[in-house]
Amino acid sequence: MCRMFIQCAKQPFNISIDFLKKFVSSCHWQYLRKYNLFGHHNLGWGFAYISQDEERLIIKRDITPIYQANWKGLNQIKTRFLLVHARKAYPWNKSFKNLHPINIGENYHIVHNGVIKTDSFLQLNDTRLEKIRNETTLDTRRYLCSIIDKLKNGTDLKKSLEEIFKTIEIGAGANAFLFNSKECNVITHHNNNFNGRHHTLFIKKSMNNINVCTTPIINDALEIPNNSLIQIDLENFAMKFNQLDI
Repeated sequence: MCRMFIQCAKQPFNISIDFLKKFVSSCHWQYLRKYNLFGHHNLGWGFAYISQDEERLIIKRDITPIYQANWKGLNQIKTRFLLVHARKAYPWNKSFKNLHPINIGENYHIVHNGVIKTDSFLQLNDTRLEKIRNETTLDTRRYLCSIIDKLKNGTDLKKSLEEIFKTIEIGAGANAFLFNSKECNVITHHNNNFNGRHHTLFIKKSMNNINVCTTPIINDALEIPNNSLIQIDLENFAMKFNQLDI
C-alpha cells in the first residue's frame, strides 16, 4: 500500500524532522517486510504545499524512492499545508506520469492509497473526462475523473462519493486526499484485512494543527472510521466530518 500524509495548521510551520524520519522509515523494506510480501515503496514520491504568499499550490514529483531522496528538504518548507505521497506498485508499473499527486487539469488534485479495479469505473458524461478515463490504465486517474464528472453535473462531493462507491469494485481501497489550495478532503473507503493498519487513515487534531497519515506516527492519533469524508477548509481551518451512506 502507498504511504501518505497531510499536515495543515492555522499558522505557517516547518514539518518535524522526527515525524518525517518515522514516515520515511514506514516506506522502507526493513519496516514493510513485517507486513507486506511485495517489498518497499521504490516507485517514486510527490509532495504539495501552499506557498508562503498563500497564493499558489506547488506540486513536485520525484521518481527516486523517497528513502533515497532529499526528504529532509521538506523540513525547509514553511507552509500552512503540506502533503506527501510515496508510491508503491508492482515494479513493472514504474512511471513518472503516474506519480502522485495526480492532476487532470481540473479544480482538484488527488493522492490515493489502495487499489480500485480499473474496469469497474462507469462511463462518464463529460467527453474530455471520458477520453482521459479510456486512455489511462491508472486507477487513481480514473477515480479523479469520476469525481470531477459528478461534481460538474452539480452533485455535491458527499453524494458523488456515495454514488461512485456503490458502483466501483475495490481491490484494497479508495482512501484519498482530494485537494486544492483552498481545501483538502480526506476520504476513507477500504476493505478490512490482516494488514488493515495500512489500509486505513489516522488523524490527530489539536487547536492549531491537523495531521492525517497512513501510519499512526503521532501519539494518540485516532483511526478514521471507514466510509468517511472529512472536509478541511485550509483558509479558516474549519473541519467537517461526514459519514458516507454506502
